[in-house]
Amino acid sequence: MLALTPPAVTSGLLDINGTFVAELIAFVIMLGILGKYAYPPIMRAAEARQKQIEEGVKAAQEAEKRLQAVQKEVEQTIAEARSQAREMINRAHHEAAAEAEEVRNRGRLDAEAQVEKARGDIQAEKDRAVQELRAQVSALVVDAAGKVLGAAIDEKTHARLIEESLRQVSPGS
Repeated sequence: MLALTPPAVTSGLLDINGTFVAELIAFVIMLGILGKYAYPPIMRAAEARQKQIEEGVKAAQEAEKRLQAVQKEVEQTIAEARSQAREMINRAHHEAAAEAEEVRNRGRLDAEAQVEKARGDIQAEKDRAVQELRAQVSALVVDAAGKVLGAAIDEKTHARLIEESLRQVSPGS
């Protein structure tokens, strides 16, 4: 009992019917509405975001360039500071050496002055001692001459005898 029935007519997936046409019209209308009202604000927001990102990248690049310039400037400043420090140290060293030399020279001059003063003092003391010795010798000569002659000598004879005695005692003076 099986009856054979003719196969039913089935529609295919791509068969055009009324529903397909309605869906196609609704899709096109939806595309038109989205294209006119939804996509422009979305595109403006996307473009604004893209522009903001590009500006951020550009600002970061400029900041990197400024940072490199500042780093070079800092390195130059440090190099100049080091150079100035070396110059100051060298100048201080030279000034210290010059001052030490000046102190040595001053010390040497002071020592020479003291030696000269001592020589002058020695010469003065020597001259005083020679004068004292001459006075003592002249007194001894007068006493001896008085004893030898047995008489007093006048002042003029006394001076002449002293001078002769002194010449005999110190022939180099």
